[in-house]
Amino acid sequence: EAIVDAGVQSFMHWIDQRSSVPLIQQLNAQADEWRMLEISRAKKMLAKGDPVEAVLEALAKGLTQKMLHGTLAELRSADPAHREQTMQAVQRLFLRQER
Repeated sequence: EAIVDAGVQSFMHWIDQRSSVPLIQQLNAQADEWRMLEISRAKKMLAKGDPVEAVLEALAKGLTQKMLHGTLAELRSADPAHREQTMQAVQRLFLRQER
């Protein structure tokens, strides 16, 4: 019975995690879109003869700005009643300390 219970719990945990798959797929698709846009922009800069260092800096900055834009907009527009929750969520998502 203990083995079956452990198996059932493991399966239920797996099923529960599957509910986040569509969101994970959307996040990956968005990141891929941003990556393709920034690579296209970098290729144009290189074709114009811009220095590689400047192109790499622009690529990194562009990706960073795209990744943080929604989060920063949410922090600025959060209503005061939910601001603390929003700030805590941002800290959990972006300021995680490696353990």
